[in-house]
Amino acid sequence: MSIKMKNISRSVSLLLLTLLATPTISHAELDEQAKTNPLNYKPHWLAIHSINYYDGDSDDLVTAGVGFTPLSKEIQKIEYANRANPTTQELRRAKLSRFIDTKTGEGELFGFKKKDLTPLFDGKIAGTEILATIKDEGVGLLLQIPIDFDKKKPCIVVVPASGSDGLYNAKDVQIRGLWGLKHNCAVVYNDKGLGNGIYDITNEQGFTIDGKVAKDNLLFKPSIADKKRFILRTPHRFAVKQLHSKQNPERQWSTYVHYSINFALYELNELFPRKDRLDFIDSNTLILIYGAEEGATAALKTAEADVIGRINGVVAVNPQIQPNPQDIPLTVETKKSIDSLSYHSLPDYSTYAALYIPCAIPAIEPDQDLDDDEDKRNDSVPYASNFLFSEERCRALRRAKLLTKASPEEALNKLHDYGWKPEMDIQLPYFYINESIAFPYKFISAYGRFDVTENMCDFSVASTQQDPLYNNGEVKPLKEVNFAEIWALSKGNLPIWANNDATAIDLVENKDLISPRREWYSSSIAKNQIDYGTKGAICLREKINEERVIEGLKEVQATGKLNKIKTFIIHGRNNVKQLIDHTSRPYVALNSAVEGQESQLRYIEVENASYLDGKAPFDNTLLPIDYYGEDAMEWLWANLTNNTTLPNSQVIRTKARGGNSGRAPQATTANLVPISQVPNKDNLIEVDNGKIILPD
Repeated sequence: MSIKMKNISRSVSLLLLTLLATPTISHAELDEQAKTNPLNYKPHWLAIHSINYYDGDSDDLVTAGVGFTPLSKEIQKIEYANRANPTTQELRRAKLSRFIDTKTGEGELFGFKKKDLTPLFDGKIAGTEILATIKDEGVGLLLQIPIDFDKKKPCIVVVPASGSDGLYNAKDVQIRGLWGLKHNCAVVYNDKGLGNGIYDITNEQGFTIDGKVAKDNLLFKPSIADKKRFILRTPHRFAVKQLHSKQNPERQWSTYVHYSINFALYELNELFPRKDRLDFIDSNTLILIYGAEEGATAALKTAEADVIGRINGVVAVNPQIQPNPQDIPLTVETKKSIDSLSYHSLPDYSTYAALYIPCAIPAIEPDQDLDDDEDKRNDSVPYASNFLFSEERCRALRRAKLLTKASPEEALNKLHDYGWKPEMDIQLPYFYINESIAFPYKFISAYGRFDVTENMCDFSVASTQQDPLYNNGEVKPLKEVNFAEIWALSKGNLPIWANNDATAIDLVENKDLISPRREWYSSSIAKNQIDYGTKGAICLREKINEERVIEGLKEVQATGKLNKIKTFIIHGRNNVKQLIDHTSRPYVALNSAVEGQESQLRYIEVENASYLDGKAPFDNTLLPIDYYGEDAMEWLWANLTNNTTLPNSQVIRTKARGGNSGRAPQATTANLVPISQVPNKDNLIEVDNGKIILPD
């Protein structure tokens, strides 16, 4: 059902030729421009910052001029003419320079498909790109209109940013956005009020919407009453918009997505004007939302808020959704049992993970007998050998009466009882190293509206040692990395890595017994005895019961009412980050109770899939979930444009690629089994009035 990418015509409209002559227009100049359509009123909240036309050769909408082949051959070296002052185009290219490992199936089965590409354009797509913000909220918006936008059958694909990232998340652009552009749709992204809102408190500087370092007109600028005193006591610290804006932006995600749709419709009517009418309105434009992780959450919340029927379809991949614990009994049924769905909130299960994972690592059993070969064990359980101080964490937990035996096995069993299945175990070391305490911290800080000066649980955000040699994670000024480079390095989460072995910016334990440093190196119980900052993890766990956090959580919980919008939820069964038992399963059950037979929700669970993309070190065990997001979009498109029947909810029985870590064979359709229109009854998922019935 895939639609081949059209060869991009060299001919452009007079309007686009005008844009070619003036590739970037400033905000002030745009505000003074005459309206092209007297009926097209600019939203009062909208600020346009730049308009660029990309020719599909020297630069383009999805690869910043690099092309698919270079991106899929090797990791691109990021180069700036001046590292202290990179240009906006250099920063944009850096953000979009993602290595595409075609052995995962990307470039063959989904995303850029090599068989559809021409050597001349190599996956590059020409078109217009408009950068804007929602004024008062500082929410970033990005609209891409391909040169072959279908004006007769207009469509908009809405992509809320994945995770906590900003507008140029490479996977958003090169998977979700690319799908829309290939279907001749406009694509509009929004950063959900998070973006790269990083502020350097010491040097009083942050980032503008296009990544430039500045003092004002920033994505985020905190108000600190006694800034000099704060800097003197805690130098080299940073404020982060999601953590410290005190706005709890997640509560507004549906509003931001609807605003992004309004922005897209306004600009389409400006670019293709008619004096007597508006050609692009809700009722004649196909509007689809396609999001992953927190972007998927925003997609579902937007559908819940759409009471006027403007949205035609939604695909949500691994949603970090938090169902409202209403007085509706929810159950999960398998062939073996019928159990109550007692799900936990994100602050609850993420703080639980932060407590017990460092202790549990030595208890993780590799998939095969490795005869005590440490190198092979590290291949089978990636990064397990990095946890040298698990015993100290276990002892600290026993002293805190959070364990009885101080054994890794006890900690691992606790994780299993809380929702992490044994087949997820091998991901836990990697997950903790890359997410650590910062994952629960950002949500609790946002929900509780904590100020940067509060240093919640004695944590703060700081620049750390960037040199991997003799690295103890201590607070140090940015040296090997310029602040100007952080915008491109950041993926929206902490830590921000300077290189493969050292961070540039991360959460630090202010009250480490030696000096402030990353919790990975922190001693909180005994000096020079690293326990991964146990006191901070315990404090964070206790914060989930504070009233301010509970109130913020209530503001973001989901109702399950999707207003009969055609929706796919895709979730990886091995997802250690968005736990399926606490997110999608209870949400699907809740939707069936709320909407009943009127529900248009399809639910797909994928075996051997997580939040990761199937690259090393999990290339032999995990498959890319994004294949199924794209497959679902194709089903949705076929239904909405050709009235084909949507598939039933199902479990996809995939096959891992196998082999050794880092050397897994090429993924094929034998591994990435497509969604079936009529699944075998042994794969069928059924839902009924608050009950989700799984085939196993």
